[in-house]
Formats: sequence, C-alpha cells, structure tokens
Amino acid sequence: MTAGERAKTAVEGPPMVTAGIDLAGYSGTTGVCRVTWAEEPVIEILDARNDEDLLAAVRSADKTGLDSPIGWPVAFTALLAAHQAGTKLPERSRYVPHSDGRDGLHRFTHRLTDDLAWKRTGAGKRRPLSVAADKLGVVAMRAVDLLERLADEGPALPRDGSGSVLEVARAKILAGLADGLGLEIDARVRDRCVRSDHDLDALISAVVARAAACGMTHPPATDEEHAMAAVEGWTHLPRRDLPLTAVRYGAAS
Repeated sequence: MTAGERAKTAVEGPPMVTAGIDLAGYSGTTGVCRVTWAEEPVIEILDARNDEDLLAAVRSADKTGLDSPIGWPVAFTALLAAHQAGTKLPERSRYVPHSDGRDGLHRFTHRLTDDLAWKRTGAGKRRPLSVAADKLGVVAMRAVDLLERLADEGPALPRDGSGSVLEVARAKILAGLADGLGLEIDARVRDRCVRSDHDLDALISAVVARAAACGMTHPPATDEEHAMAAVEGWTHLPRRDLPLTAVRYGAAS
C-alpha cells in the first residue's frame, strides 16, 4: 500500500473545510478560496466584495490560512512607544547571523518568524517584506481589524496559528499544486487562478491551512519562538518531508 493509500484510509468523520485569504489593502484585490476536503476535494473561489465576505468565509471554515502578517515586531512597537512617550529609544539589534556569516534580519523591521522563515527556505539575499516599513503594513492593519471583529464573537484569536486562523506564505504554482495533490480543479476555478494571482494565493492559503490543521507545518518550537509568536504572529511553512497527498488525506503516512 502506498503512502497516499494509507493516508486515504485514515480519513474519518465529516470533511474538513479550510479557507484561504490572500489579503490586500483593499477588497478589490483580495482573493478568497474555500476547500472542502471530501474524498474528492471541492474547490470554490468566493466573493471578496467587502470585509463581511471575508468574515463569512472564515466562519464557514474549520481552519483559515491568511496570507498577511497579523502582528508587528516587538522591537518596532517598543520603538514607537518610546518615541511617542519621549523616552530613550530601544537599542538597534539584529537576529543571530546565518550559518554562512550573513547578518540576521533587523529586529525593528522584521519579526522573529520572518527571520526564521527566511533562513529555513534558503531564500538567499531576497528578504521577506517588512511589516513595519513597507506597503505590507496596511495589509497587516486590515488583518488585525478582521481578527478583532471575529474575537467579538468569542475568545481572542491567538497569533501563533493554534486557533482557527493562521498566517501563511505562498509556495507553489497552480499546476504543481494540482498535480501534487491529485486534485481535479474545475475549469472556472482554474481560469480564475490563472488570471488572478490573488485567487491563486487564496487557494494556496487554504491548502496550507489544511496542512497546519493536520500538524504538517513548522510551529513555534523554542520558548523564545512561543513567546514571540504570541505577540508578533507566526508564519506556518509546510514541512518539506511530507508528500502533498498526505495534505489531501490528512495523514502523514
């Protein structure tokens, strides 16, 4: 029996539903996707006319992958607080250097999860966008507003991804995703994803949400990572040692 066949036999209970949101600063360029992980997964591209559509998508899912930061660097917020109060500014510092000797990312502009993801993915000299000092900031502001509105209905949503909403990052193009998962993507969804990178990112985010729900992403591991993730947020990266079929069927072996 193959790994995919063993994984398929492990599926029990009602189908899991995940959503993916490629959040932009404005509704017109935001993408939303929902996947129902039945024996034959069903993929839907949803409307994203306003925040109510986004909240409805989150509420309809067991787990949601949000392609947006959901927090700011601790050092950055300390800098703003000190500046506002007229007190001494925090010391400028970087995260620990890379194994090849390059400096880590700056603590004022990037979160711990940004630095770790940069090192883990082998992204070379291409640094992740800064949530504190780039256009990404307005997206993060919109994301935390959505989370606050969802929290009005119950307990606050944790920023480390352990709740019903988690932060994700892009990884695969449509063809590789469909082939790896063995998905039959209907013509309408495929056309939307080919024409719009926002819809494609939303689909990817829904898949990463599925991986996180099944314990197939890298969670915070050390005490420092847990502490920082609770404040700054945490980007969930899928484990590289798992086949995509495991994500589809919700089992690693």
